[in-house]
Amino acid sequence: MLRNNLYYIVRSNPNGFTLRFDASHPIFAGHFPNHPIVPGACLVQMAEELVAATEDVPLHCTALRNLRFNRPITPEQEVTYIIKNMHQAFNVQILVSDVICAQFAIHYDQARDY
Repeated sequence: MLRNNLYYIVRSNPNGFTLRFDASHPIFAGHFPNHPIVPGACLVQMAEELVAATEDVPLHCTALRNLRFNRPITPEQEVTYIIKNMHQAFNVQILVSDVICAQFAIHYDQARDY
Protein backbone atom coordinates (compact mmCIF):
# COMPACT_ATOMS: atom_id res chain seq x y z
CA MET A 1 0.00 0.00 0.00
CA LEU A 2 1.13 3.49 -0.80
CA ARG A 3 -1.31 5.19 1.59
CA ASN A 4 0.35 6.71 4.65
CA ASN A 5 3.69 6.03 3.01
CA LEU A 6 3.91 7.82 -0.35
CA TYR A 7 0.73 9.86 0.13
CA TYR A 8 -1.62 11.05 2.86
CA ILE A 9 -5.30 11.94 2.68
CA VAL A 10 -5.80 15.58 3.63
CA ARG A 11 -9.56 15.80 3.00
CA SER A 12 -12.29 13.55 1.71
CA ASN A 13 -15.83 14.13 0.56
CA PRO A 14 -18.45 12.04 -1.25
CA ASN A 15 -16.90 12.89 -4.66
CA GLY A 16 -13.25 12.31 -3.91
CA PHE A 17 -10.09 12.94 -1.96
CA THR A 18 -7.42 15.60 -1.59
CA LEU A 19 -3.92 14.21 -1.09
CA ARG A 20 -0.39 15.29 -0.29
CA PHE A 21 2.80 13.41 -1.00
CA ASP A 22 5.78 12.66 1.19
CA ALA A 23 8.31 14.57 -0.92
CA SER A 24 11.16 12.79 0.90
CA HIS A 25 9.95 9.35 -0.21
CA PRO A 26 12.81 7.40 -1.87
CA ILE A 27 10.82 6.84 -5.09
CA PHE A 28 11.39 10.47 -6.03
CA ALA A 29 15.18 10.10 -5.94
CA GLY A 30 15.04 7.90 -9.03
CA HIS A 31 11.98 9.34 -10.77
CA PHE A 32 13.67 11.65 -11.78
CA PRO A 33 16.85 12.96 -10.10
CA ASN A 34 16.66 16.75 -9.54
CA HIS A 35 13.24 16.87 -11.28
CA PRO A 36 10.98 14.47 -9.34
CA ILE A 37 7.53 13.57 -10.61
CA VAL A 38 4.95 11.14 -9.28
CA PRO A 39 5.14 7.90 -11.33
CA GLY A 40 2.03 7.19 -13.38
CA ALA A 41 1.85 3.65 -12.01
CA CYS A 42 1.67 5.11 -8.50
CA LEU A 43 -1.16 7.47 -9.51
CA VAL A 44 -3.14 4.47 -10.75
CA GLN A 45 -2.34 2.38 -7.65
CA MET A 46 -3.43 5.27 -5.45
CA ALA A 47 -6.79 5.43 -7.26
CA GLU A 48 -7.29 1.69 -6.71
CA GLU A 49 -6.51 2.11 -3.00
CA LEU A 50 -8.92 5.04 -2.69
CA VAL A 51 -11.69 3.13 -4.46
CA ALA A 52 -11.11 0.12 -2.19
CA ALA A 53 -11.29 2.39 0.86
CA THR A 54 -14.76 3.63 -0.13
CA GLU A 55 -16.40 0.33 -1.06
CA ASP A 56 -18.02 -2.19 1.28
CA VAL A 57 -16.85 -5.24 -0.72
CA PRO A 58 -13.41 -6.08 -2.10
CA LEU A 59 -13.05 -5.31 -5.79
CA HIS A 60 -10.88 -6.93 -8.44
CA CYS A 61 -9.57 -4.59 -11.15
CA THR A 62 -10.16 -6.16 -14.55
CA ALA A 63 -9.07 -3.30 -16.84
CA LEU A 64 -7.95 0.29 -17.10
CA ARG A 65 -9.52 2.19 -19.97
CA ASN A 66 -8.91 5.57 -21.57
CA LEU A 67 -5.77 6.14 -19.49
CA ARG A 68 -4.33 9.60 -20.17
CA PHE A 69 -1.57 11.49 -18.42
CA ASN A 70 -1.93 15.13 -19.46
CA ARG A 71 0.60 16.83 -17.15
CA PRO A 72 3.29 15.67 -14.74
CA ILE A 73 2.62 15.94 -11.01
CA THR A 74 5.43 16.90 -8.66
CA PRO A 75 5.64 15.71 -5.05
CA GLU A 76 5.12 19.24 -3.70
CA GLN A 77 1.71 19.57 -5.35
CA GLU A 78 -1.57 18.82 -3.60
CA VAL A 79 -3.79 16.63 -5.79
CA THR A 80 -7.50 15.98 -5.89
CA TYR A 81 -8.94 12.64 -6.97
CA ILE A 82 -12.50 12.87 -8.29
CA ILE A 83 -13.99 9.37 -8.36
CA LYS A 84 -17.39 8.61 -9.87
CA ASN A 85 -18.93 5.18 -9.47
CA MET A 86 -20.40 3.99 -12.74
CA HIS A 87 -21.82 0.53 -13.39
CA GLN A 88 -18.85 -1.88 -13.11
CA ALA A 89 -16.36 1.01 -13.40
CA PHE A 90 -15.01 4.02 -11.57
CA ASN A 91 -14.17 7.11 -13.59
CA VAL A 92 -11.15 8.85 -12.09
CA GLN A 93 -9.84 12.36 -12.65
CA ILE A 94 -6.68 13.59 -10.95
CA LEU A 95 -6.46 17.36 -10.66
CA VAL A 96 -3.94 19.93 -9.50
CA SER A 97 -5.46 23.38 -8.98
CA ASP A 98 -8.55 22.39 -11.00
CA VAL A 99 -6.42 21.28 -13.99
CA ILE A 100 -6.88 17.65 -15.06
CA CYS A 101 -3.45 15.98 -14.96
CA ALA A 102 -4.64 12.39 -15.49
CA GLN A 103 -7.86 10.51 -16.14
CA PHE A 104 -8.97 6.92 -16.64
CA ALA A 105 -11.64 4.35 -15.86
CA ILE A 106 -11.05 1.42 -13.53
CA HIS A 107 -13.24 -1.54 -14.52
CA TYR A 108 -13.85 -4.19 -11.88
CA ASP A 109 -15.80 -7.15 -10.67
CA GLN A 110 -16.37 -8.17 -7.09
CA ALA A 111 -13.40 -10.08 -5.73
CA ARG A 112 -13.93 -13.75 -5.00
CA ASP A 113 -12.05 -16.27 -2.94
CA TYR A 114 -10.64 -18.86 -5.35
